[in-house]
Amino acid sequence: YLMLGILLGFIVISGFLSDSGLWGISSCWSPAGSLYAGEKAVMECRVLKGWFPGVAVTVESTWTGLPSQAVFAPWITAKGSAAVSIHVVPKTRGYLRLESCRYSTCFPFGLFRKSHTQRLDDRWIVFPRLRPLPLEFFARQGKRPSRDSSSRQGLGAVPFVQRDYRLGDALRQMDWKMSAKRQRFIVKEMEDDANEGDLFCLSSWPVRLTESETESLISFIASLAFAVFERSRPFGLAMPERVFRPDMSRYQLHQIFEFLALVDPRQSPGLTARVPAGWGMRAADILDLWASANHEN
Repeated sequence: YLMLGILLGFIVISGFLSDSGLWGISSCWSPAGSLYAGEKAVMECRVLKGWFPGVAVTVESTWTGLPSQAVFAPWITAKGSAAVSIHVVPKTRGYLRLESCRYSTCFPFGLFRKSHTQRLDDRWIVFPRLRPLPLEFFARQGKRPSRDSSSRQGLGAVPFVQRDYRLGDALRQMDWKMSAKRQRFIVKEMEDDANEGDLFCLSSWPVRLTESETESLISFIASLAFAVFERSRPFGLAMPERVFRPDMSRYQLHQIFEFLALVDPRQSPGLTARVPAGWGMRAADILDLWASANHEN
């Protein structure tokens, strides 16, 4: 009876310690940088605990359209947290969704496994897949990727106009003296920055493309935007659903990527892109450029 009592005591203690290691447990997830379709990304997880510490906890995450992944957290302090991470490869653009997390432990004796599942509805935008577009591609299309020579620094040399700061403007463009005088941030827009830039147009979505061909076209548009941005050129985009005025800020690039990540051509039948007449710009046809890039590949 003594041995049986001791064994039952161990079972009770084991159950209590296992349960206490999972009481008040939760997790907070975030990507380490932007997410792109087909590219490996790091998802960082901070596992949070309540009144009792967590010991030897396994965190198993369940993702929509992706295999579940487990990561081990050896110690989580009481009222503290532990940082862990996993690698994911989003298959397509759109949203990466985290459905749930299952926390489990065999502490302290390894006799029983206790678990707790937390339902989640977290999601992050996945940008379209990017592919490199060489400098020669723009040269063959008759477009200069930049008016800056390699011996010049920055985005321009001659001040063109002063204006209020906009989200995404580079700090090197700040006019600090004028900002202090006016008590608000003022930016110097250089002559080279004020050029009209490049405008690309998709008049309407092709109706006979397969799903993979449509994704390839969207990927090409995103790659085109990124390539022009890298070459310090304002990039404008006219699409059936939305028009972006030429701009060279990171905020503009992010807005275009976000639009391309979530756009659904099936929801836009019959829509056509319209470039505002006041812009006075000639737009390059995206379908022609896409066909040329596919022919070269």
